[in-house]
Amino acid sequence: MQRRQFLKWTVLGGAAVAVFPRFAWAYSQSPRNLRKFIQALPGLGPAGIPVATPDTTTFPGADHYRLEAAEFEQSFHPDLPPSRLWGYADVTAGQSPNHRYLGGVIVAKQGRPVRLTLFNRLPSGHPLPVDTTIPGAEGPKNRITAHLHGGFVPWTSDGGPFSWFTPEGAHGESFLNAGPVPGSAAYYYPNDQSARLVWYHDHALGTTRLNAYAGLASAYILRDDVELGLIDASFIPSREIPLIIQEKSFVDGSDPNYVFGRRGDLWYPYRYEKASDPTGRWDYGPDDDPPGAVSGPLPIPSVVPEFFGDTSMVNGAAYPYLEVEPRHYRFRILNGSNARFLNLQLYYSDASGSEADLSRAGPAFVQIGTEGGFLPFPVLLNDPPQQITFDENGNANRYTLLLGPAERADVIIDFSDVPLGAKLILYSDAPAPFPSGDPRNDYFTGDADQTAIGGAPSTPLGQGPNTRTLLQFRVVPRVGSADPRTLDVLRANAMRGASEDHSRGGGSILPRIEKLSPRGARVRNLTLNEDFDDLGRLIQRLGTAEQAGLDTQGLPTWGRNYSAPATENPTAGSVEVWNVFNLTGDTHPIHFHLVNVQILSRRPFDPELWDGTPTFTGPARGPDANERGFKETVRMNPGECTTVIMRFDLPDVPFSVPPSPRTGGHEYVWHCHILEHEEHDMMRPLIVES
Repeated sequence: MQRRQFLKWTVLGGAAVAVFPRFAWAYSQSPRNLRKFIQALPGLGPAGIPVATPDTTTFPGADHYRLEAAEFEQSFHPDLPPSRLWGYADVTAGQSPNHRYLGGVIVAKQGRPVRLTLFNRLPSGHPLPVDTTIPGAEGPKNRITAHLHGGFVPWTSDGGPFSWFTPEGAHGESFLNAGPVPGSAAYYYPNDQSARLVWYHDHALGTTRLNAYAGLASAYILRDDVELGLIDASFIPSREIPLIIQEKSFVDGSDPNYVFGRRGDLWYPYRYEKASDPTGRWDYGPDDDPPGAVSGPLPIPSVVPEFFGDTSMVNGAAYPYLEVEPRHYRFRILNGSNARFLNLQLYYSDASGSEADLSRAGPAFVQIGTEGGFLPFPVLLNDPPQQITFDENGNANRYTLLLGPAERADVIIDFSDVPLGAKLILYSDAPAPFPSGDPRNDYFTGDADQTAIGGAPSTPLGQGPNTRTLLQFRVVPRVGSADPRTLDVLRANAMRGASEDHSRGGGSILPRIEKLSPRGARVRNLTLNEDFDDLGRLIQRLGTAEQAGLDTQGLPTWGRNYSAPATENPTAGSVEVWNVFNLTGDTHPIHFHLVNVQILSRRPFDPELWDGTPTFTGPARGPDANERGFKETVRMNPGECTTVIMRFDLPDVPFSVPPSPRTGGHEYVWHCHILEHEEHDMMRPLIVES
């Protein structure tokens, strides 16, 4: 156990209510004139989030898409100038690309493969500060690769970190999917999965956090006949709206040292703020006693442990509103933030219309799915809404709809009983970082001054910065007939399931799911760790229960770098159970490439007594009600062992898949999806052996 971790656990219980001095700090704050709820939520379409159109003839039996990655400009708010962005655009039919933020949405069908050709047409300079001292970032700044997040794909099309390529045709060691011309790549997605919301985003080694934040991400909606049948029978609403929730910060021009963008461009932290400085926020290795072997100045720009923006975004718009009729809607929700967790709740607005009245709950959520597809039983949430509370270990134990970065939720909301003209607020109060929190990352009306030296005393009413009020719903008159009563069946299922064993799926109209058995499965004990890198900066790493050596402070560590030899090398077709022990003070959303997992249990242990063997402090508990299906991103809490089970099948494809020249097997990864953690260096190889 590292000394820093002892300190973190000592203060964890009170961190969520700690009072911090009101110093100035280097984190930027977006301009304060961003008015809330004056622009409509962008929907799917050419003027909002463009949907790509496939070529259905070039490859018989498959849909072919041609997308380009390029730089463009777009404003996120009427009170902001355009921001420089990187993103995808459809060029399948040879048309001029329509670059819009989050564009290039792909709608696919189970059993019909997608072939994607991606062209890299990015400029050499990055719109954000690039720290070249972390692994992989020393290369060209316009390296990209496309990862189908949640896809069941051959490793050559997985878009792993070493499969990057540049516009000129340079590429990483694992790049075996060259496209038709230099600077392009070809991907094959079998779509041999049930209906679900997948997404695709950049995963280039050393710049993933920056490329995704700059806009290299979009949705991938996978349909199947079961889902379409439920829609046709009016059990699931046909009114379907994506809600891609993120956060940004924008350059306001107040920091003369920020030379990476102009006013209105995306802002990203560029300096490592040492806790020993008056305004610092992160521990620094040389400040620990005894001193370690760290020497030399910190670079500028420098990677940071996590990034929290100050402006909430939905579908690429800051503080949008959405008009809804008094009927049922289906919302496909993705937490696309770099690091911030969400605890989504719905309230009526106060008299101003811009703030949530926390005493007046809005309609219930009926959650029917996760990132792994449909749940076996729908779950009733927001009835009433639950704000975050914590147990004695600092873990959240009461919340409404909690989503870590990369988690998704498929949710139905019925506005039928909401009065016409009413306004509701989609609200989140999850601490950042989660679960301990730091008030400097919490933006809301009336907060303390959180700018650099000078600035307004608080966030004004009706304006940003704000990370709690995400979206305003406006209830308008219904057009056409009322919804059929069949749309209430899933809510009735959820209400019954609240008092029954809904893990069995009995009585639910949602499809049953296979339950994996741990009998005969290989068991692995793995760890989540926090150390210091060679420059003294905090670094998060994955590891095993076997000590990996000493950290830069000369203390035992179980963490391993991404570049270290693989320790997770399952055999194709095998079932494994992983016990993952979280030795840090953060909840980590752990994402598994290739496989979907099922959560078996979470059990508390004492991280201060960790020596490779846990000292459990309580009984195991099962997954939350809305985690009882398949998942590929799993929240793993501090001081808990999270146990998951998975089967390592490989997809069937109509071609031979060669082994990785780097690893000799089918090369995937598993990692934390807090992007700053993933990049530095909370990612490990996952090598499936045939």
